Amino acid sequence: MGQEANGDFSDIAEGNVRFVADFSGQETPGLPARNLLLLTCMDCRIVPHEALGASIGDMKVMRNGGAQLNPNMVSDLIVANNVLNCDRILIMPHTRCGMAAATVESVRAAVEQNTGVDASDYHPSVVEHQLEKLRVDVESLRSNPMIKPNTVVQGAMYDVDTGQIEFIEI
Repeated sequence: MGQEANGDFSDIAEGNVRFVADFSGQETPGLPARNLLLLTCMDCRIVPHEALGASIGDMKVMRNGGAQLNPNMVSDLIVANNVLNCDRILIMPHTRCGMAAATVESVRAAVEQNTGVDASDYHPSVVEHQLEKLRVDVESLRSNPMIKPNTVVQGAMYDVDTGQIEFIEI
């Protein structure tokens, strides 16, 4: 069971002390060494650098519910591509995704139950057809005129049960 939501971050502070003791990233440049940007889900079962065999400084990582391309993500991807040398973009949702299993109604109901607030005007972005959404997102980014020519945009599916990444032909 996870930490209770009581405002106590002592476990996080203790973990940071251990991290700082072994930290060796002082000289890491801000531009990704592998010219890679990963858009993936916020799911806690995905450890991006480990899954992709990357190290600190190798890539930029963006996350949201369902690894979905949306207007905010597109804006940041354009910056990453044009300013931060991210010439390879990987969009990687995953198996057993909560956003792919949820419905707008189920998310609204959870919000209402947890907060007591009417969520009927809340429009969460759920994923109805995961592979089709991935294909549409990859094609949308590939055809975006604000993405540099010769940028490689790829889709992949991460399996949370095995760690395997399957690159999807689009």
